[in-house]
Amino acid sequence: MTVLTFATNDLFVVRVKKSHTANPSRSWQNSYEFVAGSSGVLSDLEDLAGVVLDFEQQIHNTFTQFEQVSVSTWTADSVPYDPDAFLVVPTDLQGTRDTTGALADIVTCWNVSRPCLSGRTGHIFYRNVFAQSDLTAPSGISVLADPSTFTTLLSTALSSSTLGNYVGLIVTLPLQMALINKTGSNVRGVQTLVSSGVSKLPVDHAWFNRTTP
Repeated sequence: MTVLTFATNDLFVVRVKKSHTANPSRSWQNSYEFVAGSSGVLSDLEDLAGVVLDFEQQIHNTFTQFEQVSVSTWTADSVPYDPDAFLVVPTDLQGTRDTTGALADIVTCWNVSRPCLSGRTGHIFYRNVFAQSDLTAPSGISVLADPSTFTTLLSTALSSSTLGNYVGLIVTLPLQMALINKTGSNVRGVQTLVSSGVSKLPVDHAWFNRTTP
């Protein structure tokens, strides 16, 4: 399997690498998995990379520096590596969510759920989204001060970036966001994305540091 052409049921991983503008050496990644619902070509994956980047720009604050987006086949890369197994798109763009006041610390993440028709719900955790004013802690644990703000932020970003077209019960594009088990034998289409509050995750958490090309 390659990224140059693909067939129905081929699996891919999109990874977005980013850092804080005040500390470029501290980088992290978010990963998304996709399954092909039909055959396609390299340009379909290039389009997907651009859509995911646009979506992430809209939800991250202006202190987030995007470094690259990569798309790779879901199967682990070989040694020596196969150059047809992935593509890398460098970028110097930054987040566009304009926040005022002090930022929340980088371990305070926005929890976005990825429910499927059945089985456990997946999650993705975004760092560098919140200003301190977005949060409140009435019992000493951070929660969203106004949950509706983030429901709207997510809905708007999904729509305007068109990432929402890759999510749902019926997807007409060649690729659909999915949850894939460790062996690749179980693939479940993501039905929607839901704002699910605040989570604290350490900077070295495995979800942010998967191997990438």
